[in-house]
Amino acid sequence: MKNLFLDGSKLLYHLPVVEKWLKGEEIFPVHVEISPSSGCNQRCILCCVDYKKHKAKNLEEAILVKLVKDFKKCKVRSFLLAGEGEPLLNKGIISMLEVSGSLGIDAALNSNAVLLTEDVSKRILPSLLWARFTLQAANPKLYAKIHRAPEEHFKKAVENIRLAVKIKKEKKLNVTLGIQQILINENYGEEVFNVARLSKSLGVDYFVVKRFSKHPSNTYNCPEDLYLGCRDVFERIEEELQDDKFKTIVRWRQFEEDCYRVYKKCIGLAFITQVLADGGIYPCCQYFGNSKMRYGNLHEKSFIEIWKSQRRKRIIRYIENNIDVKKCMTYCRHHSTNQFLWQFREAPEHLNFI
Repeated sequence: MKNLFLDGSKLLYHLPVVEKWLKGEEIFPVHVEISPSSGCNQRCILCCVDYKKHKAKNLEEAILVKLVKDFKKCKVRSFLLAGEGEPLLNKGIISMLEVSGSLGIDAALNSNAVLLTEDVSKRILPSLLWARFTLQAANPKLYAKIHRAPEEHFKKAVENIRLAVKIKKEKKLNVTLGIQQILINENYGEEVFNVARLSKSLGVDYFVVKRFSKHPSNTYNCPEDLYLGCRDVFERIEEELQDDKFKTIVRWRQFEEDCYRVYKKCIGLAFITQVLADGGIYPCCQYFGNSKMRYGNLHEKSFIEIWKSQRRKRIIRYIENNIDVKKCMTYCRHHSTNQFLWQFREAPEHLNFI
């Protein structure tokens, strides 16, 4: 747990891939984020895809399984089940994760944990490298307000997380379990401490609080300086709750730095991509559902065929050359990757004076 790193880019540890990219050679993404379901059992007020209205659709189990087999062939290192909706609504991810585990591909899960039953935990936790559960409040009524869900969802989520921790310990699984809170108008201040304290009592490995990121198509928003009212609480959770078995992570860098883009173009699209529940593959969440920006669809072609296609390359070139990154959503998924890569694309003078 001491080396858990959630802020910035880890591309430093994939320099051979970066070197190929710099030479203009074809690379496959290091990481893929997958939306197995576009439906959700909650309607969180801060959801970044709220504008899509959560029209329920599941990616078929056969496509999910083939996807991870393709990942093995083209050396995609990892994938995260998250995206448009609640991944556990799609039962096909169980088979997908069992196959990915046998193939040695790193897999992770973001979930609200309401559907994380004992049977599901026993089947998927052995194949996960990490799982992160969202709790926006420790008070059931406030939880229901923010998650826009019944109050009983809070009890279910808490008990399911506690059970997942128990299963992890009993089976001695190598999966990191964490709880995430996003700082918004409704839960800042003492409620951050309450969620962190609850997280520790549940036995998870860590608690993390991060900044809200607004999608241009959504209406919900909160002040950029909201975190200033939480500095004392952030310091308390670090000082009072953290120990050898539980880590508290305040994403200070994200809170204190404006989303200033030193890079002039989005150049990291080759390293991370997004798969949606309708089978569409997109550059990033900014363009979910935009047919002009869709690389292709898994119902028509394989992941490898789509990635090697001229269409995918044209879209990446278009975004690089025509999109003003200042107008993109703040702290987007590619932000840290772009910051890292820009140092290579626009290298400073006198490089040998390190």
